[in-house]
Amino acid sequence: MKEKVISVKRVLIINTLAIIVASAMAIIVHAIVPGDVNVDDFDSIFVKLFGFPIVAVSYFVLLFLHCVIVMRYFGKRSSMTNLQIGFRFGTVFAALYLFGMQEVVVEASPFNEWGLAFVSYQFFMGISDAIPALLLCVVTAYFTLSNKNTANSRQILNLIEKTKVVALITITFLIARAIGYETGMIGSNIDTFPIPTYLWTIVFGVMLGCCFTILYPIFASGQNKFLLSYKLVVITIGINWILFNSFIGLIFSGEMNQMLLRSGIDIAVVFLTSLIIQKYFLKSDKRVEAIAS
Repeated sequence: MKEKVISVKRVLIINTLAIIVASAMAIIVHAIVPGDVNVDDFDSIFVKLFGFPIVAVSYFVLLFLHCVIVMRYFGKRSSMTNLQIGFRFGTVFAALYLFGMQEVVVEASPFNEWGLAFVSYQFFMGISDAIPALLLCVVTAYFTLSNKNTANSRQILNLIEKTKVVALITITFLIARAIGYETGMIGSNIDTFPIPTYLWTIVFGVMLGCCFTILYPIFASGQNKFLLSYKLVVITIGINWILFNSFIGLIFSGEMNQMLLRSGIDIAVVFLTSLIIQKYFLKSDKRVEAIAS
């Protein structure tokens, strides 16, 4: 069946409106979440020049714009249905925000110590970003991606391969973060809250591994291993994770370099690990192209 052609004008209008609505939704929910946040503590040059509201709006627009751009650009080249594409990308971005918000950086929260209050507050903050991101990807994919009228959701990775992916990414992420924590290269609460810090590191590593397996079928379409990892890990997950972390740098003076450093190291480690995984641990993956042909 011939694919339905969607006009560029319609795509631009729908994407623009969807990003605006998603940003507004995130900002409103953040505003109503109870917490003793003092805007006067935000002392970055961006806040002083433009004010916190403009900085916050610009941040969400940029973050969600990236979600839509990568979802549409890479999604158009996938044989999956538009809803499958939207849901997979949306799930990955939502997971980044939901679990990323739980990173044990107490100084960036209204609390003085890690505990149930911190976890609960960060959960609601994370869900405030996660739900709009998921809805954004699903809605824009449904209305702006051509439905290829196929249910080609063939699982390229079997259960054993998925387990290997998650385990290896978790291990390398944990090792890299541990070195960063112990050397002081990555700022953390390791001295005051070591168990929560390492627990979060493990959980987030598992989440990154799962994100790789979720997006892998969309990108695994005859590309070489380097390009696949670059597009999936660096361009999609990586840039979004960097943008997400940059919010702290946008509102607090002197924090941007640390945010860029930690997120940059995270993505570099996952990228290198993904190359190793594809070369040595995904032996049964002969690419769907070979099967289809």
